[in-house]
Amino acid sequence: MIMQRRTVVLGLCGLAFARPALASGGGDKKDEKKKDDKKPGQLPIPGKGQRYVRLPTIVLELWDRDGNFRMSSVDLLLLVHEDAKLAEKQLSEKMKRQLNATPYEEYMASNPAPMIKATMLDLARKEPGGDKIIDLLINKMIFR
Repeated sequence: MIMQRRTVVLGLCGLAFARPALASGGGDKKDEKKKDDKKPGQLPIPGKGQRYVRLPTIVLELWDRDGNFRMSSVDLLLLVHEDAKLAEKQLSEKMKRQLNATPYEEYMASNPAPMIKATMLDLARKEPGGDKIIDLLINKMIFR
């Protein structure tokens, strides 16, 4: 009889401690899901009076010294003032011509991202309406 009482008392104590833990456990999972919903690679929201302009994908066709064909594609975004007017297709074609003129060995000598950003930003600022360009962002680079 005493053993049965101990079992009942211990069982009730266990339920008393487990109940708050179960109630709070469900809420933690919802909070974790909310934190996971934010993607780590999202672009920052442009400031007031700014917007992003997506340039058409630039596909580079490069040849190395051995005659092997190499391909790379680059997606660029321009951060511009809201009232900026740019000819995106023409600008993208000029960028493509300039990058295709670069030798493959020079292109891949180190990380090409800073070189692409610097030269393309310089080229874009020389175009009509380029004075409204704030920054150039590399959205995606693929090497094949």
